[in-house]
Amino acid sequence: MYVVIVGAGQVGRNLAKSLLALGNEVVVVERDSQRIESLTEEIGSCVVKGDGSTVALLEDAGVSRASIVIAATESDETNLAVCQLAKHIFQTPRTMAVVGNPAHAALFQLLGIDVVINRTRIITSQIEEEIGDSTLVHLVSRRGDSMDIVSVSIPPDAAVIGSYLGDLDLPPNSFISLVVKDEGPVLPTSDLSLASGDQLIIVTAPDEEQVLYEILTGIN
Repeated sequence: MYVVIVGAGQVGRNLAKSLLALGNEVVVVERDSQRIESLTEEIGSCVVKGDGSTVALLEDAGVSRASIVIAATESDETNLAVCQLAKHIFQTPRTMAVVGNPAHAALFQLLGIDVVINRTRIITSQIEEEIGDSTLVHLVSRRGDSMDIVSVSIPPDAAVIGSYLGDLDLPPNSFISLVVKDEGPVLPTSDLSLASGDQLIIVTAPDEEQVLYEILTGIN
């Protein structure tokens, strides 16, 4: 998969390294020379210098053949412009934007950004993890706010420990997409049993989150 990331801050840098490690072809667009120099030392020459919110730079970065464009600058306005150009000028199949101001998320979704990542929510999740309250963490809000991607960790006293995924009575619009165990991530199957500390990545409707939480973390 060919991915273009605009912005080489902490989010963009980490995304680039992770996607490259998974075997994807990645190009990062960044205007800051120091960031470019630092990132080039880490990932090689797949960095383009310039303003990623311009058609010319996006064209140089090969957005016309990208499967996804990720806008991860510190400016919400720039991220919106990048995604709009990618979607409407280059017909990019998928666009993703990082949003710093939570109030902007609804606008991004209304304007057709496929995935909106709330930077504030990420920071909040990290704080929750540090203080030990990370049983349910929001990862991504989908377009139109109709679906969320959440992470649920199974506590040591949960009633579902030892249960098979196929036996769980999940809400109708909630789907487990990945299970992360101590030995690593595994794809969900009906005969996969749950253990304490398992982390479940779930696509769910916002109004089903409380029920989902109670099913996966409730005790007998």
